[in-house]
Amino acid sequence: MSSSPDPTEHPPYDQTAEWYDAIYQAKGRDCALEIQRISHHWSGDGCTSESRRILDAGCGSGAHLSALGAHGRVTGVDQSAAMLEMAARRRASHQLFQSDLLELDLEDRFDLVVSLFGVCGYLADRAQLHSALSRLGRHVLPGGTLLVEPPLLAENFQAPRRAYVETRLGASTLSRSTNSRRVGTHLELEFEWRQRFDEAASDDRLIRERHRMLLLSSEAWLDVATAALGGRFEVRIDPEGPIGRGLLVAISLDGVRGSG
Repeated sequence: MSSSPDPTEHPPYDQTAEWYDAIYQAKGRDCALEIQRISHHWSGDGCTSESRRILDAGCGSGAHLSALGAHGRVTGVDQSAAMLEMAARRRASHQLFQSDLLELDLEDRFDLVVSLFGVCGYLADRAQLHSALSRLGRHVLPGGTLLVEPPLLAENFQAPRRAYVETRLGASTLSRSTNSRRVGTHLELEFEWRQRFDEAASDDRLIRERHRMLLLSSEAWLDVATAALGGRFEVRIDPEGPIGRGLLVAISLDGVRGSG
């Protein structure tokens, strides 16, 4: 069995991109339903599905791209080349770019900018979150909408727990175990991924990953967002969001909604 030497050497999910979708499908994830649950935040923006321009910042393997594509023309950005390869295979018609949120500069603006499934949680601290939100805000057209999903709101954190999911992947069994705990203002997650082949056990793989994510209260998210967006946005928290973990909603106060 091959294994990863150090769980901290690679960006989140960079080594496990090919397994990512299979595990979350086994967990029952429904990206189309997630987008449907938050679509009311932009349904009155004056755009049509033909005119609305959408940026998915931290698009990962592209799971949300198809669902967002029903609402507009979508551009995807992610820091992981492996994830972008997955996204390109899923839907080649979308524009895809590689960039870190802290360096994001597409020299373009959009009617709707989303960053979902806790992508901003991977930033190191509130200062980096401030910088990332500021950059995201610069990519929003006047009257547009910015939606950022926290990894989890601190007030909703539960006691440390373990989780396990298993599924079939071709001629193998794929599993992932997760240990989570709170450490100050962070959520620490330890993942152990295993792929066991039905016949050639020598090809079995084991990869360990350690993720450290921001765990802030809704009040802290509002404070950072308000400061980062410079009073140009109306900012609030949707306590539910796409999967019950909350959603930062920022509506641009500049100009008229829609890019036409």
